[in-house]
Amino acid sequence: MARKFMFFGPYITTPNAAELRLRLLPQHQADIKSRPQIIKFGGPFFTDEGAGEDAAERAYGGTFFLMEAESYAAAREIIESDLYYKDGLWDVKNIKLVEYTPLLGYPF
Repeated sequence: MARKFMFFGPYITTPNAAELRLRLLPQHQADIKSRPQIIKFGGPFFTDEGAGEDAAERAYGGTFFLMEAESYAAAREIIESDLYYKDGLWDVKNIKLVEYTPLLGYPF
């Protein structure tokens, strides 16, 4: 039975982070979309700066998703195979991958 994991991957905060994200984005999205049996829900999140502002005016802060895998090691392998991890967009020292049990209805 697949176990459920939550991933939180903040982006690096160097001046080239936005350019790196734009360069990697098409392949990252294609890879994520090719794994619907594993990555169930997620997307980018914003930084706290500009909270309440129009999304177009906000800076991206990282990636969040819910996933299913047979083990923590298998989930971690998926994370480490992503371009955002391999090419250094995610701040790997601060990523979080935790297993959870849904309290409310699990939609997938």
